[in-house]
Amino acid sequence: MVRFYPSLSPDLSEWCMSQPLFYIASAPRYGDHINISPKGLPSTTFSILGPNEAAYIDATGSGAETIAHLYENGRCTIMFCSFDKSPRILRLFCKGRVVEFCDDEFGPLTRQMGMEVPVGARAVIVLDIFKVQTSCGYGVPLLSETEQKGLLDRDTLGHWAGKTVSENKMVDYRAKNNAYSLDDLPGLKAGRRTRGERIWIGDARAYLMRLWHQMDAMIIGFVLAFVFIDLLFMSGVRINGVFADWS
Repeated sequence: MVRFYPSLSPDLSEWCMSQPLFYIASAPRYGDHINISPKGLPSTTFSILGPNEAAYIDATGSGAETIAHLYENGRCTIMFCSFDKSPRILRLFCKGRVVEFCDDEFGPLTRQMGMEVPVGARAVIVLDIFKVQTSCGYGVPLLSETEQKGLLDRDTLGHWAGKTVSENKMVDYRAKNNAYSLDDLPGLKAGRRTRGERIWIGDARAYLMRLWHQMDAMIIGFVLAFVFIDLLFMSGVRINGVFADWS
């Protein structure tokens, strides 16, 4: 049964933090790609700051879809699901914003979250929760107790990040892989600066792209309106002509 709430209650917050992973979904206003990313062990990366606010530490990855989408429109959905004997799916409908590792807010925010920042972390994603949804979760597979004990955090990403940082390759990696999304939206600002890009130029280009899409839709609307009015006018002329013959 689906239920909606205006905020996270203490029991739902506790349930979220006890799950083995969560997902974040986002999408551009205009483009071909809808992104969804799994994130591991909320207890080490995710923090509920209040009934309508949460945040998670975002590690450097092979893309920057979520970051790019949040910079463009802020829309995102967080999903938790249970794999144990008590099924449940919980979604957090949010407006998100990006606090990059080089921003002044990054340090105070991670301290507020009370979490150790892993090597290679590139941002904190801050979530303004405007709606909470729960549903049955009967379609989610049930894991045995043995399998559940196997849901452990991987060391792979941490080892990769540590090695990349120690070899002074992280800056170039972010510039190559995190600067833009698959739909060519501006992503991690730190990566864009490394490329030598002027941030305001990239932002202006993205704005003009959005404006073009909107203008494109407006032109189509004007054309359709003109055709509709022309058809009405022609129909009116024919009707008047028929009336003239009858008179």
